[in-house]
Amino acid sequence: MNKQRNLIRISGIVLLSLFLLLQIGCGKTTGENSKKEEVKVIPINVVKVKRETISQEKTFSGTLEGVEQSDIVAKISERITKINLKVNESVKNGKVIIQLDKTGPSSSYLQTQVNYINAKKDFERMDALYKGGAISQQQLDQAKASYEISKANFEAAASTVELSSPISGIITDIKYNVGDWVTPGNKLAVVANIKSMIIKLFVSETEMQMLKMGDKITIYSEREIAKAVTGRIVEISRSASSDARSFQVKASFNNTKDLFYKPGMFVNADVTLDSKKDVIVVPTEAIITSNQRNVVFRISDNRSFETEVKTGLNDENYTEILSGLNEGDTIAILGMNNLKDSTKISIVK
Repeated sequence: MNKQRNLIRISGIVLLSLFLLLQIGCGKTTGENSKKEEVKVIPINVVKVKRETISQEKTFSGTLEGVEQSDIVAKISERITKINLKVNESVKNGKVIIQLDKTGPSSSYLQTQVNYINAKKDFERMDALYKGGAISQQQLDQAKASYEISKANFEAAASTVELSSPISGIITDIKYNVGDWVTPGNKLAVVANIKSMIIKLFVSETEMQMLKMGDKITIYSEREIAKAVTGRIVEISRSASSDARSFQVKASFNNTKDLFYKPGMFVNADVTLDSKKDVIVVPTEAIITSNQRNVVFRISDNRSFETEVKTGLNDENYTEILSGLNEGDTIAILGMNNLKDSTKISIVK
């Protein structure tokens, strides 16, 4: 009897175990199937591909100089005795700006002045004698030649100690003070006509080939952006500098009414390197790099499709598409990093 009862108990336990195992197995299969049936939907923002004009611009930095500009340079070694003008003052052509010591050891001013005065008096006396018939034409010519030579020598000596401006303009810089000793070649001052200015830029070989004479540029100072002016390219060097392997470009522009721009200023210039009309463009943010390819995600039937594109010009916001998309296509611009080919998506408006 006991054996029969034990047999019944064991049989019950086995049946219960089999039932539980079947239940667990069925539950696991059901869970796995439900997971397989789940489809993850990625929310994204989209835009339509369109056609627009796009321009590739770049900002360069450059220095300014007057269209007409001249350096006042020392010719002899002497001390400065007088400076007649100040920076930003106007000066006429021929006006003496800086005077050096006329009595100094390097100056021949006083000696040539004496020779000139004596030769002038001698010529005037000989001219009077000739008119009275007292001397010959040859004697008069000799006196005149001596006078002209002494005059030229005096003027040359004077130009070494009386440093004058060769142009009319503005004193833009004075580098020395009264009492300073200067030597030949020292640049003492700068005079410039600053109604018209020149900006000098340096560009790469690729950029140089994209520019042409007459191209417009915008010049401005970061501290006075409101005083931006427009200029045009007037010179493009075809020879690279030996140090930086860059090419010099010059553009001219008219100064502001208050002559804000001065020689030596460091300013910015916005230059349009290239421009195209009626081309397919997309927001630059829509393009991602995948395996060294530029791709976007084109959206169709609520799914994303990875599409390789070839790009062209770009500006601050848009990039030109040369191939891979058509006008009117819908592409993702937000949430692309979560997308794969044929991912189901939900458009967030």
